Amino acid sequence: MEWFYQIPGVDELDTAESFFEFFSVPYDPLVLRHCCLPVLREFHQRLRQNVPLRNLLEEAPRAPWLLARRLLTESYQHYLPERTS
Repeated sequence: MEWFYQIPGVDELDTAESFFEFFSVPYDPLVLRHCCLPVLREFHQRLRQNVPLRNLLEEAPRAPWLLARRLLTESYQHYLPERTS
């Protein structure tokens, strides 16, 4: 998970909302208020399970940020109320 802490600015994040704003992940504040701890716990687990490929890091310096953004989005979506179309 060392790769995550090497993303510039990530060490300054101190609230669930700050993570969502930093990674530009849209969220509903009311929903997040009720599930922020489970979302962040799942995000942490996903971060530990995923590592950006080294060659992607060399080609795309934003690869870690993009991976973290995707993992945060997936974690949040997992806790969204069921949507009916």
